Amino acid sequence: MSSGYSEEDIRRAAEIREWLIKEISDRQEEVERLRTTLSIIDNLLKQGSFKAAANLGFAAATTSTPAEPTTATAQMQQRARETAAPPTAAKKQQQQQQAETAAPTLRTTSDSSNGNDGRNIKPLKRIKDDFLLANAEISPDAVVIVPAPSVDLNANTPPFKSFFLNRILEGMKNKDAEKVSQGALGETDALNYMVEEDGSGIIKQIVINKYREKDRLQEIFNTSAWVFTRMLEKSGR
Repeated sequence: MSSGYSEEDIRRAAEIREWLIKEISDRQEEVERLRTTLSIIDNLLKQGSFKAAANLGFAAATTSTPAEPTTATAQMQQRARETAAPPTAAKKQQQQQQAETAAPTLRTTSDSSNGNDGRNIKPLKRIKDDFLLANAEISPDAVVIVPAPSVDLNANTPPFKSFFLNRILEGMKNKDAEKVSQGALGETDALNYMVEEDGSGIIKQIVINKYREKDRLQEIFNTSAWVFTRMLEKSGR
């Protein structure tokens, strides 16, 4: 009896599973860093006197009603949540691939075409309706992501900088920098990237050099398509 899922559905699910496993591993590293930071803060608070704490506005509440957090505390809590929590849509994608909030995944190789210059061109599409978000031009040393002509994406629209740049690309870049410092990777082989914008902040292209690994390329496609989808949602599309 047929399960109702095509081979394409199963292949996509397998790709998502690999991506999620890597994301979980990365999150575990972040949790450890947060625990270390918490330990430092705990030690700092233990060294302070109750009088100093009261002067800073951290005196204990005298009633059973919880006190409103101070601005500094609220900001620290917000930063911790943003750092530790994985994107909600990525979790939903594993459970409900056809949901509107699901993260788009890498398209099949049948969607790709070869340009006249020998580069591989892969369209990145929104999963719910196959709407073309961007085209990725892949060469052995670089990938260039160019938004589709009908898609205007402002670099200041979340979560482009907060997630795609600061967490995904910067994460890859920092890992390469660590390998360079250890002598395991040449400096010229380390990942670097550039975002080209027009005068109003609209993204013209994203150039990512020295991605090197197939898994990295797939993660770039997965996360960029998800981020572009979220950016369009914020603009009402």
